[in-house]
Amino acid sequence: MRKTLSILLIIFCSLTVLGQKIKTASGDISVLAGEKELSVTFGYDNIKVHGYETEEEFIEDKMRIRERHKPGSGAGERFKGSWFADRDTVYAPMFIENLNYAIPKKRKIKVSENNPEAKYNLHVETLWVYPGYNVGFSQPCKIEVALKIYEIANPDNVVWESKSPLRIEAKLAPYKREIRIGAAYGALAMKLSWFLRKKAK
Repeated sequence: MRKTLSILLIIFCSLTVLGQKIKTASGDISVLAGEKELSVTFGYDNIKVHGYETEEEFIEDKMRIRERHKPGSGAGERFKGSWFADRDTVYAPMFIENLNYAIPKKRKIKVSENNPEAKYNLHVETLWVYPGYNVGFSQPCKIEVALKIYEIANPDNVVWESKSPLRIEAKLAPYKREIRIGAAYGALAMKLSWFLRKKAK
């Protein structure tokens, strides 16, 4: 189901990806030209949530709201658990599926998490998120990220970095929060695929 939605998102986003263009801060992404494998990792250590000073403040507020509406139901703890779990179960898979789908087959490079066959790793660091909403009216998710590629055997050798923060906005705003945020990572994958087509032929 998620894979089908990912493909639908990428078809839609191919015409409507919003946000800033990917620009190079340092290095040269053309080092990926000819590579067949690319590892990818994701980081959220410094993430901020729109409207809150810290991610912890955001989580506490949302837990409090849910517990107030359904006392003793455990809804707050479920929200907290899903907020972190969605990173591995939704955002990363949607990014990877969309990127693999969008890269032209003639210069196919397989992207996967923690790929032991790859020479290089792409690290996606999420700096900020606006989760959006869909409650009759809707607003899509926006994220800000920093991208870098480094040599796995020598992590200090960063071969390319994007200018950051790079802001991406998903055009779609699905009802479910995790899919709404995942759509932004799908949009990021589409934008990155176009960048690779131009810069890493």
